[in-house]
Amino acid sequence: MRIKFLAIIASFLFVSIAISSCLDSDDTVELSSDATVHAFGIDTVYGKHYKFTIDQLRRKIYNQDSLPIGADTIIDRILIDTFTVSGWITSRDEMNSISGDTIFNRADSVNLTKAINTENGMKFKIHAPDGFTVNEYSLEIRVHKQDPDSLVWDKMGSAPTLSGEQKAILFNNELWVFTQSAAQKTQTRAGAYWLDTEETYGWNAVSGAKLPDNAKLESLVCLKYKDGENEKQRLYIVTEDGTAHSSDDGINWTPANWEENNNIRTLIAGFTDVLTVITSNGEVYTVDNQGNKIEGNMGKAEADFPTSHIYSTNFDSNNQSQAMVVGRTVNDVQQTIPWVSSNGKDWYSLANTSSYDVYCPKFANPAVMYYGENFYIFGSKDENKLDAIYSSVDGISWREPQRKFLLHKDMTDITAPYSIVADSPYIWVIFGGNGTDAAVWRGHLNKLMPVRVQ
Repeated sequence: MRIKFLAIIASFLFVSIAISSCLDSDDTVELSSDATVHAFGIDTVYGKHYKFTIDQLRRKIYNQDSLPIGADTIIDRILIDTFTVSGWITSRDEMNSISGDTIFNRADSVNLTKAINTENGMKFKIHAPDGFTVNEYSLEIRVHKQDPDSLVWDKMGSAPTLSGEQKAILFNNELWVFTQSAAQKTQTRAGAYWLDTEETYGWNAVSGAKLPDNAKLESLVCLKYKDGENEKQRLYIVTEDGTAHSSDDGINWTPANWEENNNIRTLIAGFTDVLTVITSNGEVYTVDNQGNKIEGNMGKAEADFPTSHIYSTNFDSNNQSQAMVVGRTVNDVQQTIPWVSSNGKDWYSLANTSSYDVYCPKFANPAVMYYGENFYIFGSKDENKLDAIYSSVDGISWREPQRKFLLHKDMTDITAPYSIVADSPYIWVIFGGNGTDAAVWRGHLNKLMPVRVQ
């Protein structure tokens, strides 16, 4: 119902009540000047109540936890079940200001879509019982614009120049791509964390960077270690003659100064201050950042343990740091088998032995990551293709997602070597090398993206 001079009419009403009550009393009745909102809430959305915050200084009402995507089809006809004030409420549709103020009736369903993700779409006037004091509040209904569980991919505007084989790695918060004779890098956090324009993203050649002769690119790892109170990082790589080399800057490489630096097949950097060494004889032991063997840590790799192209990821289980690895094996197994460890020496197979086909198939170049509270294995049966993702909650049962967490179609059409680096909230995939064109894709899970502060 539309009315004019609402405040004047209400004033006469309260004054008449006050006069009649004063006929039998000499006391003066003062009506409250409280024109604030004490509580606000709407009916459930997909069965869930969303809490609303009232900013009394700015006179704004909003929900801190955004409603799920698609909620606009629910709040276009919804009840405001809580709207606590001392006096009464009028509303105005800012999209149609000619209509003027109308008394707000909480018993009717309301269309709140005009308040979605804007502070100016819907306003309420709170009238105090005294009939004169009025405050205006604005309502904002925050709704997710994107599905929080969807994986979104962007093809980046430039790519490193690659010749021969390549391997990407995260080193000192920068994304590096190595070839046998060169290295390039981009600053993933300083330069590409917020990409407003392509001018803020690019690759720079690292002057003088050259790997040791006959280095096995697939063995490149980055070890994190403590130097007093500081955390540092060091790169390691293994050459074809079984010697480990190290570098603190990615440019200068020297043979690792270890007591035993020979007959090494590959390395795993799964824990801080612990480097796992796997020898050509299948022995497994651990060394610290100085190359000293950690006492008691000597074992034997099992037959199905990966021997090359190993990817590792870290996660916590029962408040204990753990590492998971996948890679190529010498045995003809039908699964990509993850292995886990809590110390870098003792590794346990998570091969799926159930009668159900809930395992990750054998991939030629599998990459594992713990991302968004789930495990994922990327790969393909062809080592120069990337066309599948398998996910798991426990690392044992694996399934291929059918929606949301998928590769971009254009990525699955690429035939080229690839490297994958997870640097949450981003997943970086570098394609190229061996005569193929280079391309860079960057993915992110919507719910892991930080809220940008203006």
